[in-house]
Amino acid sequence: MATLVLTVVGGVVGGPVGAAIGAVIGQQVDAIIFRPKGREGPRLADLKVQMSTYGQQIPRLYGTMRVAGSVIWATDLIEHRNRSGGGKNRPSVTTYSYSTSLAVALSSRRIRAVKRIWADGNLLRTSDGRFRERCVFRSYLGSEDQMPDPLIASAVGAGAASGFRGMAYVVFEGLELGAFGNRIPSLTFEVEADASAVDSGVIGNDLLNEAGRCVGQWPIQGYAAMGGRVRDALAPLMEIDRISLISGNGDWRLAPPHLSGAAAEMGQFERHGRRAEPADVAERVRRPLSALPATIRVRHYEPERDYQTGQQMSAVAGGGYSEQMIDVPAVLPASSARALAAWLAAAVSDGRELVQWQGDLAALALGVGMLIRLQDGSQWRVSGRVFREDTVTLELARHQRVPPPFYGADGGAAIPAPEWPAAQGMVRLFDMPNIDGVTRNTPHIIMAAAGSEAGWRGVDCWFVASVDAPPVMLGTLRGAAAMGALVEAGAVGTPHLIDDITSLRVQLAHEGMSLTSVDDVQLLAGANRAMLGDELIQFGSAVLENAPESEGRIWRLSHLLRARGGQIVTQAHDVGTPFLLLDEDGVMSLPDSLAQLASGGGSVVEWAERNDNDMTRVAVPSSMVAVRPLSPVHGQVRVASDGHLQLKWVRRSRVNLGWRDEVDVPLGESMERWRIQVIPTVAELGPWESDKAEWVISAEDRARMAIGSVAEIHQIGDFAMSPPLVIPLP
Repeated sequence: MATLVLTVVGGVVGGPVGAAIGAVIGQQVDAIIFRPKGREGPRLADLKVQMSTYGQQIPRLYGTMRVAGSVIWATDLIEHRNRSGGGKNRPSVTTYSYSTSLAVALSSRRIRAVKRIWADGNLLRTSDGRFRERCVFRSYLGSEDQMPDPLIASAVGAGAASGFRGMAYVVFEGLELGAFGNRIPSLTFEVEADASAVDSGVIGNDLLNEAGRCVGQWPIQGYAAMGGRVRDALAPLMEIDRISLISGNGDWRLAPPHLSGAAAEMGQFERHGRRAEPADVAERVRRPLSALPATIRVRHYEPERDYQTGQQMSAVAGGGYSEQMIDVPAVLPASSARALAAWLAAAVSDGRELVQWQGDLAALALGVGMLIRLQDGSQWRVSGRVFREDTVTLELARHQRVPPPFYGADGGAAIPAPEWPAAQGMVRLFDMPNIDGVTRNTPHIIMAAAGSEAGWRGVDCWFVASVDAPPVMLGTLRGAAAMGALVEAGAVGTPHLIDDITSLRVQLAHEGMSLTSVDDVQLLAGANRAMLGDELIQFGSAVLENAPESEGRIWRLSHLLRARGGQIVTQAHDVGTPFLLLDEDGVMSLPDSLAQLASGGGSVVEWAERNDNDMTRVAVPSSMVAVRPLSPVHGQVRVASDGHLQLKWVRRSRVNLGWRDEVDVPLGESMERWRIQVIPTVAELGPWESDKAEWVISAEDRARMAIGSVAEIHQIGDFAMSPPLVIPLP
């Protein structure tokens, strides 16, 4: 329209010259206004969102690819109710957790394996098959004889359950949702469909179900074929391989230009059998270099960055100012994508020059896509042909052979989800003395856990009071700050002074754990408290030894305070005695109501790691240290003038471990009672009970005692008796 208008206006204003100028300007305006809309290629999604829409297309996977999949079956959220607490004068606490079961379709083509799984972008399943949340997982690889999943069959009925034959899918049974805000997370899967890389030829032949129809050249590590037609599924790969249709001799195939076969000599197809002349070239068009893009960018999935989107760029020699973006929804390493971008940039001038060549009917043997060679030696590609009467007009595009280059490239810094090595968990229970100044009516049992590697996820724990009792959920126990065991036997130390003679060698669970030294002020204020078996200790010095790598993290503890909390330790600790640094963040206390049930013995704690369903049992200690009175001290015996033995002692309190001069400590029991027993025992000689910290053994009873006898003094508490104070008797 602008050409016609400006030609007329130019002719009126400037005559024939003005008309020619107006026509040129009008042609440029029309080219801009009526320029055909560019082809919109397939788009590259960063990572597809998991769908559950009815009728959603299931892709055919090739190579190794990360896909979101489509939910094809799911249950409602399953609620789990847990009630804890509710001891004496304490309210109970009810907590709720949720789980679900679902099936996710991955590929409409058979696959080899399902590898890593991500949930909300974080690793749910590591490369070695370990899950970071508890569930039962089953995968079906898409065989034609696979049977229905038993969980789906039990939910919908054996007769109505489908085996989804020919489709690869996975089933999660009882997937716990606590870590995902009690909702179904967005799941993505690393799927291996082929053992090695593929190309567009392999994919095209599989989609067309015909061998030899497609020839590809650029290897890709993974691809998800989708689309309403085979053409739509292959279009992205055809663009990067520069594939075109090659037809002739009643057959056709899809291949890159340089793989279309040997170039035919054009002299065999001259019009009317005469030699080719310049007149045979009806038209010649050459696009300017400025029409070429300045740069070509290739966007792709990058395996080094957990299949996130990567981008590589290459400049076009002599190009203009535009930029061409090519989305390749395939898995390509950074180096391969860089080489692809450089190859496409070098080949962008292929076909820049077009000619129309006229031949006779013999030229019909030249199919579209075939290569021909003119008499000047140049090679051309048949891009089209027109038959009219006895003349065949061929549209030829100059062919430029560009060998694929290979460049090194860096995909950039990536922060993938950490994949921690497999860790072996351990759970330890300790019966704690009463060190917090509270009058306890139940034992104080603490639990701690650790893994053999950093990044360990913790364990879920249940309390079982007796063999037939139902388990009670305790919650999740995370890793302790420092936990391990003795690597050599530890000697008995004095509880009365700072022990600078003996030392302890402790191996911690993994290298991420550490211990620190403290000064005497901090030590006497209660720093560095730790449980060593059933003994509460403190240490002032912690030194990491330069031990062989096989021994792991070994620390030497010295400057010790032994048998804290009023304990009496009479035996040395063996190798392997558990060690725990008392840290509030990594320790869980057994609720009082459950600790009371455990006082009779026979109770256990069952635990299972977050990625496992196997249960392990640990016995709950029943020594009840926190409710047992402390043994009395400072025993004295005096022989009276009449031959009687006068015994005296000083009591200690389990609710106040401090000493104050001239100040008596609180009793800590409902009444004061003492039990006195002579050892070895004599018939009808004791035991006696007293309500004061003294007792008199008559001369007659003394005469009946064996030589070398001793008196054992126990405080009778509300729940247990104290360890004995032994007083030798004269």
